[in-house]
Amino acid sequence: MSQENVAVVRQMYDAFHSGDAEGAVDHFALDVTVDAGDRPDDQAGKGREALVRIIGTWVESFDEWSEEIEEIRDLGDYILVAAKQRGRGKASGIETELRYALLYEVEDGKIGSMTFYSDVADALEAVGLRE
Repeated sequence: MSQENVAVVRQMYDAFHSGDAEGAVDHFALDVTVDAGDRPDDQAGKGREALVRIIGTWVESFDEWSEEIEEIRDLGDYILVAAKQRGRGKASGIETELRYALLYEVEDGKIGSMTFYSDVADALEAVGLRE
């Protein structure tokens, strides 16, 4: 089942990065849990509306924004994604680059939780693993 879960996460990113926000959201469970506690905006919520609000608020804070997936790793019960974002802040005009990690839980073909971490080591530690 793990490879199917990896495929769900990959398909979600493919949709998101191609500009198909609705298609990306369709990969999440209706009651998805989102925890962005390790991000600068420190948001959390439950449900697709919360997901759209949290991601939208973050992306909309940039004039230019891009995300690159550096790695997708099957951890069994979790899918780990290591990513890098680049952008220029709307308010500040400052260009920034941010590396981070996310843990996804997938059940019945839908993403049930998405948790942000400041780096891969923190994400692995959260599930009792190390590099």
